[in-house]
Amino acid sequence: MLPRRLVRWARIAAPRHVFSSVALASLAGTIGFATCATATNGDESLHRICLNSLGLETFLGLVAVAGAMLSQRPVTERLGLEPARLRGGSIALLVLGTLALSFALDGVLEVMGWSEGTPLAEFEAHLSQARGTDLMLALVAIGIAPGIAEELLCRGLVQRGLEPVIGRGGAVILGAALFGALHIDPVHAVLAGLLGLYLGAAALIAGSVRTAILCHTANNLVAVSLGAGWPESPAPGAAGIALGLTLAAACIWGAHRGRLRGAPGPALQVPRSSDDR
Repeated sequence: MLPRRLVRWARIAAPRHVFSSVALASLAGTIGFATCATATNGDESLHRICLNSLGLETFLGLVAVAGAMLSQRPVTERLGLEPARLRGGSIALLVLGTLALSFALDGVLEVMGWSEGTPLAEFEAHLSQARGTDLMLALVAIGIAPGIAEELLCRGLVQRGLEPVIGRGGAVILGAALFGALHIDPVHAVLAGLLGLYLGAAALIAGSVRTAILCHTANNLVAVSLGAGWPESPAPGAAGIALGLTLAAACIWGAHRGRLRGAPGPALQVPRSSDDR
């Protein structure tokens, strides 16, 4: 028989959840890189862009789950996938605020002329011609997949994990910074980071990352649908930008007030635990 100390050491050094996490992370890398490698064999098309997005988002989503599996808590709890502590109307306000903020940020891009010659402009040009199967692929790869995977990683794994260490405000900021960095292009990254701050606040108010996933997915689906169906839509001017920012602020304030009236306890409490440090 093995000495008790050796058995105890083995249980600590090689717990099952660590092996499961490593295996899942390895699978994430394999799927992500294999999908991207396959996608790059084609031409510069919307199909290739969507396949690249699916590969990246699969990788990010599995990394988030693998990281959550290192926690002693259930994966759904670690990633903040409990039901929201808000009524349906307050959640709808947060979704509306996300759309309003995105509208305002798009207006900033156009007014400043920052989108010209960027990968975002290239994608919008491809999207304007999307129909049939290509459009359905874009809705899944650009609309739905990022809303799930990026929120699990940025608001679930990172923001929730950092909150006990640096506080809510710092966790929201760093989660948003990672969210912006994932978008690579400098201009797009800055604006995505600003949207990430809103999504982080939405997750805090709702006490659930599910709400951030809903907001993000709704925003992306609307953007893809408008880009394909109404590519020549007029950009908002200064008044439209101000209106969008005002509406976003009003929506998040209204949702916060709704939580105070209807949901007991502070939002998005994350128990301090040594496994999350």
